[in-house]
Amino acid sequence: MEYLLLMIACSFFSVQFIFSKSFESRTVGSLTVCFWNQMICCLCGQIFMIVKSGLPTGLTLAICLFAAAYAASGMLCGVCSLTAMGCGRVSTVTTFCLAGGMVVPFLYGIIALGEENDLFKWLGLAVLCLSLLPSFLKKTDGEAESVNKLKFALNCTVVFLTNGMISVISKMYMNHVQRTETDPIILASAEDNFLKTSGLIQLIAAAVILFGFAFAGKMKGKPDSFRNTYWEIGVKKMTLGFFILLITLAAGYTVCNVTGNLFSLRCMNYMDASIQFPLLSATVIVLTAVLSRVFFKEKFTGDTVLSLFLSAAGIALFMIPG
Repeated sequence: MEYLLLMIACSFFSVQFIFSKSFESRTVGSLTVCFWNQMICCLCGQIFMIVKSGLPTGLTLAICLFAAAYAASGMLCGVCSLTAMGCGRVSTVTTFCLAGGMVVPFLYGIIALGEENDLFKWLGLAVLCLSLLPSFLKKTDGEAESVNKLKFALNCTVVFLTNGMISVISKMYMNHVQRTETDPIILASAEDNFLKTSGLIQLIAAAVILFGFAFAGKMKGKPDSFRNTYWEIGVKKMTLGFFILLITLAAGYTVCNVTGNLFSLRCMNYMDASIQFPLLSATVIVLTAVLSRVFFKEKFTGDTVLSLFLSAAGIALFMIPG
């Protein structure tokens, strides 16, 4: 049962990147579009969470501060992921995302929390970091390609760090709650309230930033600034059907992400986290590479295969008990 739940979670987590890439390939690839995507994704996520368990309750300053930091990391990760997909392979972006989700929390646990570690985990960390290099070893041809490669590398690095910080901030928040709260009802709803609050902050922030872009364009005298911000975001002339398709792709990412998290949480009841998360990460990396080949014709080049192999090896080392 636990492996079935894990595979379902992996499938949804892998497909979410296909929705992101499909959205990116149909839009003009600007910061405006990235924040438009964030706004729609957050709106869909908030609707789901509110229908599931209502509005957030019992908010405190600490919850809001942690939620704001979580929202900032999530927004930056989402924007840079979408930007990176516009100038590089989906499989590489996925590798950076999941590697950051393992390496950064691991280092935080050792440095800040004094968690146990062993040689295998340090070897796994080193191999995971090595797996990020092959995609950037290929020589570039011309200045334009070099600039594109640098842009891709910078965005992937931010994805690595911010996805790791998402896990770190979650851990910091739950430690705070466990230290300061004794009411079992508050403890049970702490994570739910945290996610709803951070999602609401992210939604408001994305909407404000998007409006700021439109208003700034209007003040500079750009014609149809608001129309270009909210409507003309595609690579072709916008129609109602095309606009609905873009909303559907953005919403599809959210549905896959939320569903994957639900199955992953259910799997925690049957499988140790030390086994679940490395297996999930390795499976998602491989599945995303396969789906990218099927949907976007991304080739399995030598550097891609080497990166996948090193990622799987690094994750496997994490799973070896000390």
